[in-house]
Amino acid sequence: MSIGVKSIKSCKPYQLILEFSNGEERAIDLEGILNKGKFSELRDPKVFCSACISFDTIQWSNGLDICPEYLFDHSRPIAALR
Repeated sequence: MSIGVKSIKSCKPYQLILEFSNGEERAIDLEGILNKGKFSELRDPKVFCSACISFDTIQWSNGLDICPEYLFDHSRPIAALR
């Protein structure tokens, strides 16, 4: 399955709400990866909230990105959080 990120709806500390190309809105908490290598730079709230759409995924101002399949597979549908 090829899936892409279409928009970022919300940005909270280490959490994002993403809209994917299949129309789903899903929430992901990335705090668990922020102690791994260069991802530790995202602990800075200004850097974390610099997330923007780049091609079919998100990218931060420090050049990091995460493949959209990882974001989809490790996120939860918004409806499941209510």
